[in-house]
Amino acid sequence: MRRSFLARGLVVFLTLLSSAWLACVGGHIPPSTFQFENVVPYIPPDGGGWKAAQVLVLLSRISSSFPQSATCDIEVGVPERNLNGWVTDEDAQVAAAEAADRAARIVLRQRLMTAVACEQFRQHMQRLMQSREVSKPIPGARVSGFQRVLVSRKTYP
Repeated sequence: MRRSFLARGLVVFLTLLSSAWLACVGGHIPPSTFQFENVVPYIPPDGGGWKAAQVLVLLSRISSSFPQSATCDIEVGVPERNLNGWVTDEDAQVAAAEAADRAARIVLRQRLMTAVACEQFRQHMQRLMQSREVSKPIPGARVSGFQRVLVSRKTYP
């Protein structure tokens, strides 16, 4: 009888553990997903210059207790040049991908409704792109829903 009780306890524990693993956020958005295109040219000595990338991101959380899915339109804009110097497309791509990965993990753990999840995702992504939580922060970066149709839109995944 004691062995049966232990076996049931072990089965319950393993079931709960596997549910927790399924609820963990996985995935990775590759930097190449963010294809930045110039929308405002940089004109020396006045400066200016802005480039943007648009991506439809599918946020999804696999969980037996609270599955979640949201398709978010993301426009990432960065200056051509900021106080740190030139912002290369590669640096912008890496910062955007790292920020998107971290923002997705934060938002999906909160179990929010779709519209709220997308807005929170954008806010976290913008904060992260400018913070030291990404390998190359970009002061002046902006994240929003689609604002303009001047750039090619990508979809992930």
